[in-house]
Amino acid sequence: MSVEECKVALQNSGLCILPTETVYGLACSALCPNAIKKVFFLKGRPINNPLIVHVLDHDSAKEICVTNTRSKILTEKFWPGALTLILPKKKCIPTEITAGLNSVAVRSPSHPIFREILEMVKLPLAAPSANPSNKLSPTSLQDVIDAFGAKCPPMIDGGQCEFGIESTVLDLTLQTPSILRFGPITKEQIEEVLEMEINSNSSSPDKKLNQSQKSPGQGSLHYAPETPLYLHSNHMKMLKSEIIDKENIIIIPKDLIPQTEIENNKRLIFLPASNNPLKTAKVLYATLRKADKLMGEKIHIALYPSTSQLFTAINDRLTRASTERV
Repeated sequence: MSVEECKVALQNSGLCILPTETVYGLACSALCPNAIKKVFFLKGRPINNPLIVHVLDHDSAKEICVTNTRSKILTEKFWPGALTLILPKKKCIPTEITAGLNSVAVRSPSHPIFREILEMVKLPLAAPSANPSNKLSPTSLQDVIDAFGAKCPPMIDGGQCEFGIESTVLDLTLQTPSILRFGPITKEQIEEVLEMEINSNSSSPDKKLNQSQKSPGQGSLHYAPETPLYLHSNHMKMLKSEIIDKENIIIIPKDLIPQTEIENNKRLIFLPASNNPLKTAKVLYATLRKADKLMGEKIHIALYPSTSQLFTAINDRLTRASTERV
């Protein structure tokens, strides 16, 4: 589809699929309740799960939320980019966007196609991941097509997403800023810019979240494949696990398994080297999709040592995607 077709759809209460540097988004006008309801309906998304609003820059954010000195400092460093800020909302933002809360999640994407659309439509755009609620986020246009089929709205192919996992979400409505969702921008990077210690309060995946949440991606089940996903505490224990049988699929960094095991096991799927969180994040969802399509009885994967906060973000996604902890 063309940029012009997406522009027309967005300006007429419609939806479109747009690429971002994190994952593909299902975009609509953030000022139109009818369009927002279409997003929730197509995704099957719970109404207590808010949407992130995308804008061009900090000045654009001022039109929809109450900014402050901290937001200005952070956006000068990280926008456009994979950092979402929670700020008090203004009246122009419908309650459907914010799950009835008085705060709104806002970020400025860096993908050139998304930015071109923002400049053309002159509207803030809500854009949750373009997939059914709680399922694997799409990092290519084909993922979106596989997810929605004939129900796909107009879409633009922006290639493979740069990061492959969703943005970091930082709550600035608190006296001490707090990370609500881990992502590509780390706690250490934020603390360096703000020159203060911040909190990490990403909710426990075991917590039953029935109330409205400030940030998306906090549900106990999220980012999940169709095949039951068994999450092991570490890779070595997974390889020795007695619950894995020949009908199961194992996902593991290739550098952590002997060559003999590789040659004798056709149900192994490999992630990048265990010391490369950037490459791992980029292909994480694609790898889970690949495993899902093999139609095994179970998928086995393991947590990473938290040697970097990006691995912490990856572990967060795996924990929420898992059917059972081993």
